[in-house]
Amino acid sequence: MPLTKMTTNVNNIQALSDRPNTIDGLTSAELKEKFDKAGADLKDYLNTTLTEELDEALATIPTNYVTTSDPRLTNSRICNNNFDSWSTARTNLKIGYGTTLPSSGDEGSIFFLYE
Repeated sequence: MPLTKMTTNVNNIQALSDRPNTIDGLTSAELKEKFDKAGADLKDYLNTTLTEELDEALATIPTNYVTTSDPRLTNSRICNNNFDSWSTARTNLKIGYGTTLPSSGDEGSIFFLYE
């Protein structure tokens, strides 16, 4: 499902004349509103449109991509496929990361080295 793009113009200040109080006839309160309008438009889009669409899209994502009834899985893989969180999965699958190589590692462990 594609997300709705924000098309609201947020160039509110750039569109004002060089002397908005005298040329455009804005009061100081109206000028302050112009400065706050872009932020208010973004807040409205994020809180009403985008979050609603994301909540709807995330509700359709399955929590377990490979089900325990998949005939390709052995009993040990079925057990290891159901973790409470990504951090538990990373620990149980022996996946590590860091800026220096570890001095030792378990058989079957994976390590990502980054700078």
